[in-house]
Amino acid sequence: MALLGGGTARGQGDGGEQKRVTTIRGRVLNRVTQEPVGRALVTAAGDEYATMTDERGQFELKMKGSQRKATKGNVAGSQMPMRLRTKGGLQARKPGFLPLKRPALASAVKEGREEATIYLTPEALIVGRVAAPGWAGERILCEFFRLVTIDGRERWSSAGNFPAWANGEFRFSGLEAGTYRLITHEGMDRDSLALGPGAQMFGYPPVYYPNTTDFSAAAPIVVKAGETAQANLTLARREYFPVRIPVANAAASESQILSVFPSGHWGPGWSLNYNPEEQVIEGRLPDGNYTVELNTYGGEPLTGVVNFTVDGRAAQGPPMNLVPNVTVSVNVREEFQTSRTAALEKGAFIDPKNRAPEQQKAQVILAPMEELKAMESRMVSEPVEGTQGQTLRIRNVRPGTYRVIVTPFSGYAAVVESGGTDLLRQPLAVGRGGGAPPIEVTLRDDGAEVSGVVEGSPAGQGNSGPDATNPEHYWTLLLVPVGRGVSEPLWFRTHDGNFILVSLAPGDYLVAAYDETPGDVAFGEEEFMKALEEKAQKFHVEAGEKVTNLRVKAIAAGEGE
Repeated sequence: MALLGGGTARGQGDGGEQKRVTTIRGRVLNRVTQEPVGRALVTAAGDEYATMTDERGQFELKMKGSQRKATKGNVAGSQMPMRLRTKGGLQARKPGFLPLKRPALASAVKEGREEATIYLTPEALIVGRVAAPGWAGERILCEFFRLVTIDGRERWSSAGNFPAWANGEFRFSGLEAGTYRLITHEGMDRDSLALGPGAQMFGYPPVYYPNTTDFSAAAPIVVKAGETAQANLTLARREYFPVRIPVANAAASESQILSVFPSGHWGPGWSLNYNPEEQVIEGRLPDGNYTVELNTYGGEPLTGVVNFTVDGRAAQGPPMNLVPNVTVSVNVREEFQTSRTAALEKGAFIDPKNRAPEQQKAQVILAPMEELKAMESRMVSEPVEGTQGQTLRIRNVRPGTYRVIVTPFSGYAAVVESGGTDLLRQPLAVGRGGGAPPIEVTLRDDGAEVSGVVEGSPAGQGNSGPDATNPEHYWTLLLVPVGRGVSEPLWFRTHDGNFILVSLAPGDYLVAAYDETPGDVAFGEEEFMKALEEKAQKFHVEAGEKVTNLRVKAIAAGEGE
């Protein structure tokens, strides 16, 4: 990395390329306060060029690059801004601020000079102290969870952990604005462990802020960018008793995931161990009613669940029987008014490069509904050979409830049901060992069609073709079905601002346009969803309806971040 000073140069390179120096001037601002950020490091082309901002947040970079001379058939070449020839864009960073979600781009002011404004978002923090009277053990492990939206539902996702310092203090830094829950993991009292076999053991069960034993009842901690939230917890010392649960039919070599939690209150922070050599689940827990769940992998996936009670003495749980995970069948039927080939030609709002082979009619995904299990891998359908895509299967489905997501490769999903349950609006329930009735999917090709332009784009201003001054610029459209559980949000990119949305199922939608892509923020993040609800345009369509000239106002880059 080189910190750059002044100097300009211009020369002739090989292949008709002209060596020139482009000066990029700009400033770095605090996104929340709009104040300048001094002593921020600004880099370009990876870290090949770098400089620091002054006390006014201003910077200047001089970048050497090549620019192909205009030749016959390449008239636009001499007008191409050098930033389009430089990898990486602009980055800025400073302790106390979050990393940029995407490189910033400069705009050409005139030949050899560009300008840029880079916004840095200040980090949020959650700090506090864990009080543990009589604690004698390892550092208390704290973990925090962030509220996210996955598959259209709110979920709690583990966002990191921090072993509290010796005085019980902890500090979670580098957080984005959002809603969090804070917990401690259970820990054993080291002094009682040293007493030897037969002695009464003591430990500290998990606590969920602000001192509850039920994760679902934990108070949310809401922080905005640049804010610091204070959260203190108090642990209680409890008697712990040995627990032993035999596993009837697990292979010693299989890998596994073991979960334990108070019955009826699924929550993290508790622990037992699986001993594969003796095929037994063992450990220590305080008095209470518990559920333990074991999932094995490697070979045939199996699942087992046992409920048991600890009541003032060593607990021997009932034997756990592992049962194979089930395969869910999917039957796909087409009710097309035109031929399948014509429907494929019409498209289904899917990038042609990502379309499935001709014989696959749809993809079906099962997404876990449980509050904390939603981060597990979703299960995806596969075609059954010899059925021409009319029959799919989803293998290794564990017991639970699932949201069913259908992505047709032509037409739209008009009906999705199983055993009389409308899976467009209700989840699919999969029992232990018993499986579930086949999922019946009906595809139709009389979907609605919506076309329009993004305001502020070349098309929105009555011009055709991409932005001539910036051919790599684009707008991103986000289409969100409302009240229709089978569909996922869809993204679409346009370089000139024209768009056409085809094969839309009847119903209500939100559509939003973004100036370029809204960073790396996943759909459903709290700040992203807030901006979407405020800025998006609503519309309703019926089967076969055509809506034209829909004008969508663009959200400026950064507003959705």
